Amino acid sequence: MCLLDNREVRKGWQPLKDSVSGLFTKHGAQVLSARRWDERRLAYPINGQQRATYLLAYLKADTNAVAGIRRDLQFSDVVLRSLVLSCEEVPQSAYEPEAVFDINAIPVDDSPMTSSIEPVAVEAEAAPAGEAVAEPATKEEGQ
Repeated sequence: MCLLDNREVRKGWQPLKDSVSGLFTKHGAQVLSARRWDERRLAYPINGQQRATYLLAYLKADTNAVAGIRRDLQFSDVVLRSLVLSCEEVPQSAYEPEAVFDINAIPVDDSPMTSSIEPVAVEAEAAPAGEAVAEPATKEEGQ
């Protein structure tokens, strides 16, 4: 499973999918299925992105190649996150034709992340002249 940058997805889905599949075949893996799973809002921003497109791929690869595949996915500019797992068999739904989707329908969310919480200056109240200011109780005093 790869989480792809929507800015790159908007440039063209098929070339991007072929590029990511090329990372797998570069290490001798056979791509059995690679298809768009969904486009969703992320739980937290990644590289300033609020949304991403999931690519679900099933591969047949030698176990020695997995480390290289993971490394290439980690250093890829278009892959925000990836997860490589072992599975016993490929589900039949993986071989169904990929649904056509309009890349222009992907919401544009390229605004930089800013916090909605603004810093607030807190001024200490001055005690009236002649009055003592109470210090917070320490653990020994509170017992």
